This record gives sequence, structure tokens and C-alpha cells, in this order.
Amino acid sequence: MTLATQISAVVMLVAGGLWAGVIFTYAVERVNLWGRMPIDQYVVDFRRSVYRADPLQPILGIVATVAAVVFALSSVGLASTFAWIGIGLVLLVIVLSIAFPERINSQFRRRKEGEAPPNVEDLRVRWRRLHLIRTVPAVASLVALAISVVL
Repeated sequence: MTLATQISAVVMLVAGGLWAGVIFTYAVERVNLWGRMPIDQYVVDFRRSVYRADPLQPILGIVATVAAVVFALSSVGLASTFAWIGIGLVLLVIVLSIAFPERINSQFRRRKEGEAPPNVEDLRVRWRRLHLIRTVPAVASLVALAISVVL
């Protein structure tokens, strides 16, 4: 393994692990909590949370993807194959996030703290469902990237 391959492996695993970890943590901790919160409390908590995480998550995903591309191009066999699978899964999650949950997130970010968008209860249910769906490929991407390094 060349130095560039080793560095790209570390970067893709650290950035990818943080990226998938945030998604997984939201699925385990926030999704359940937000489902039980009173609406007025949920509106404030959700806005604060996405206000902080939204700028960071795409950066981590892109850094992990770029590093994974470098790793995949400099690897052979199953290591390269699993890296490309991981890349595809990260890109799938990014596209799903832009297409669906991000539209909901922006409705909260554009408002003043505590101000609920129209149909807030429907938005809460849809966001929770969409987030749980994207959690599966996010975690699978990290597994694929980790396997690629082990091979």
C-alpha cells in the first residue's frame, strides 16, 4: 500500500465514520426523542440541531468520498470493489438527503427560533421516516469502506 493509499484510507475512514456516526446517532437518539416531544419544544430543538449539523454533514460526506475515490483508484481487486460500493452508498445518501430531508430542514432554518412551519406534525413524521431510511445505506457505506481497507 502506497503512502497516498494509506493516507486516503485514514481520511475516508475518519471522515466517513464521523459522517455515518452522526446519521446513526440521530437515528438512535434524536428521532425517537423528537417523536415524543411536544411540538413547540420539537420546533426549537430540531431547528437548533439541523442548524449545526447541516453545514458539517455534506463536508464530511464529500471528504470521505474524495478520499475513497483516491483509495479505490490506487487499490485492486476486492479492496477497490468495496471502496466503490462505499462511494456509491455515500453518494446515494447525499442525493436522498438533498432530495427529501433537506427540503424539510430548510423550512425550519429559514424561520425564527420557535416558529413552526405549516404542517409541522406532518413534516416531523416524514423527516423521521426519511432519516431512518437513509441511515441504512449510511451505515452500510462505512462497513464497505472499512472492509475495503481490511482487504
